[in-house]
Amino acid sequence: MKNIVQEKHLLLLEAIKDLEHREQGRLSTHKEELSVIPKLEDEVRNLNKEVATLKEEIALLKLDKIAVEEKIASDERVCSLEKERDYYRKESMRLNAAVESMKSKLDKKTKG
Repeated sequence: MKNIVQEKHLLLLEAIKDLEHREQGRLSTHKEELSVIPKLEDEVRNLNKEVATLKEEIALLKLDKIAVEEKIASDERVCSLEKERDYYRKESMRLNAAVESMKSKLDKKTKG
């Protein structure tokens, strides 16, 4: 009877050691998992900073885009005015030539 009790006691001790070993493994795994959290939090903070920086850059680029669009519109107005000026110059030259021609004809009629 004593042997059976000793055997059962040894089996129980082995079971306890196995259980302790398994629990130690689980605890180690949990510690590893928990040790990653601060690193992940740092990464999240860094990514949030990058997002904020990118948002600022986007806002600046939008302002640049508006400035470029305004410059383009201004350049288009200038170009349109230059074309209009060129048209009126040509028209003025044509009218001046017509006036000169009429003066010449008039001079010929009055002299002749």
